[in-house]
Amino acid sequence: MTDRMTDAELLDFLQGRYPFGDLSGARLRPLPSSYTHRFWRLRTRERDYVIKEYFPGLENNPLYPTLPQEEATALTLLERHRLAPRLECFLDSPAGSPLVIYGYERGSEAEIDVRDAAQLLGRFAALELAPEDISMVPSGYHQVLAHADAILGKIPNSRRAANLKRLRPQDSAIKVSAAPQCTLIHRSLCLGTVQMTAAGPALIDWQYAGLGDPVEDIACFLSPGLLTLYGLKPLVLYAEDLFLEHYPDRTIVDRFLAERSAYHWRLAAYCLFRQETLTHENAPASRAYARALEEEVDLLLRLRGK
Repeated sequence: MTDRMTDAELLDFLQGRYPFGDLSGARLRPLPSSYTHRFWRLRTRERDYVIKEYFPGLENNPLYPTLPQEEATALTLLERHRLAPRLECFLDSPAGSPLVIYGYERGSEAEIDVRDAAQLLGRFAALELAPEDISMVPSGYHQVLAHADAILGKIPNSRRAANLKRLRPQDSAIKVSAAPQCTLIHRSLCLGTVQMTAAGPALIDWQYAGLGDPVEDIACFLSPGLLTLYGLKPLVLYAEDLFLEHYPDRTIVDRFLAERSAYHWRLAAYCLFRQETLTHENAPASRAYARALEEEVDLLLRLRGK
């Protein structure tokens, strides 16, 4: 067995295991790999399964530590609320890599409308879940700015970082107040993390889950940089306005409108950090983060002009 399983080795490994049974008629198709996982879709007569093999050594990322246990916890919890697919397996591959496998009955392949997405995210936030085995993350305007400062501090000799700091939102723009109630948040929600199933839209890719402010999930959903990293086009202003209009909790929306610049500046800082640290290790990924950085900077400039 090689360190990275071939498709045939993966099928052989899953053959006969619960819940798969006999896979002789199943179709396994590799999906495009992300920076943190390899993916496959396994299609049987009854269900589709997505198999995620986690790459090692990504637990210490400054913004998005990759934590398979937290994805398994979130899937288990949210499937009960019909907000996520069912966690089918959480186990190690023969090579020792964590595997998260979730399944669902096939539904429409149409992309979710932003109005429906707003209702979906609002329904999730309204649950106010706070599982004990999910990590706390920085939340609120001032904590997020400080977190971004720390990310940029990891590239102290960067000229680009010095330029980006000129766009840093002012601490004085928002009065220091008690942090909002921290609940389970996704932290990388966008149109690319909504899977249409027979039971309706489901939220996937929970490996970055944390306990924080739902404002972060809105900022991510509307983030042009994050959409770019998922290979999607940024939302036009009309779609952004529709999303905010249909998000059910107006208190969260108001807090987002007041604090969003901090979240987007942190995303910009992270994209720059990844661009510079991946230049020699993974040049295509570095270029992808550079494009995402441009999108976030453009948004920050637009927000400044309001």
